[in-house]
Amino acid sequence: MQSSNEAFSRVLIDAQLAAQGWDTQDQNAVRYEVSCDDGTRADYVLCDRHGRAMAVVEAKRFSSNPGDAAEQAKNYARQLNIPYIFLTNGNEVRFWEWQSAAFPHAVKTFFKQSDLERRFATRQVKRDLLSVETDTRIAGRDYQQNCIQILCEEILQGRRKLLVEMATGTGKTRTAAAFIKRLFEANAITRVLFLVDRIPLAKQTEDAFAEHLPDYPCYVLRAGRRFQDEKLITITTLQSMVNIYGDYSPGYFDLVISDECHRSIYGQWSGVLKYFDGVQIGLTATPCVAAEIDAGDDEDKAFVKDTLRFFEVDQPTFTYKLKDAISDGYLVPYQIYKAQTVKTAAEGGFEVKKSELD
Repeated sequence: MQSSNEAFSRVLIDAQLAAQGWDTQDQNAVRYEVSCDDGTRADYVLCDRHGRAMAVVEAKRFSSNPGDAAEQAKNYARQLNIPYIFLTNGNEVRFWEWQSAAFPHAVKTFFKQSDLERRFATRQVKRDLLSVETDTRIAGRDYQQNCIQILCEEILQGRRKLLVEMATGTGKTRTAAAFIKRLFEANAITRVLFLVDRIPLAKQTEDAFAEHLPDYPCYVLRAGRRFQDEKLITITTLQSMVNIYGDYSPGYFDLVISDECHRSIYGQWSGVLKYFDGVQIGLTATPCVAAEIDAGDDEDKAFVKDTLRFFEVDQPTFTYKLKDAISDGYLVPYQIYKAQTVKTAAEGGFEVKKSELD
């Protein structure tokens, strides 16, 4: 007999599934106590619209750690030949692609049926990411190709948060476009969220993507609008997302790229980034190691450290600094002018400002 604690968990789980559009009364969509070959029973099995099993849900007591049920759930999934697992106690939810990932990871809630269907369909046609070439017409420079290659290798290693430091003027948007195209061609993703910090930059990004990614329709999401499900790439600001993202399931986007990410991972904005269960890529031109910043106060340095902490790295996944771009001939050297205060007799002893090349 189920304990009252576990029964309470089941009530919460049913409510969470219903909140994501699952019809918990439809046995073609949500099945309960599904028998396995060894006589054990999976608590729930989530199915697509044709009744094909996609995910096992293992329900634990409200007071227990859902991660403790990982091996038990994997045993069910292996016997039932199901690729996805949700572990939950009615409060915490963890998602696990157990055939390719070593451990489950936390998600905010269950995925909608349509989002789980897209992932399920994608895995049937997914190609080896390293077998797909980067389009050099989009990103033809060596460092751009190296960046994309490293990101792909890290993703195959199971990394879910990656940070790219690339100097202004070295083509972050083109690099991102070529990276997105490679993932689409490998059937590794189905939807992308590209975040910028200002709407004018969103329009520039849309124009760039329209030029470089004509086969992958994109649009700019403005405040108060809804997602365009038929488009593959959503470009927007966190401000435009903050009031609507909770209406969608964490599985809506497979890839989330944050441009100028050091400005967008704090306070209420961080909730958007943490919500969607996609690979997270941060792009920044700002130095990402506090020790390298000569100027700035302690708050500035903590700000940079938090960027590293958010992406769970000790240093950027890939770095191409301003000095590298100058050395390689992609950017021209810069010069610093300092203002200098001087007095001259001819000027009657008045102080004047003169610029002096440093």
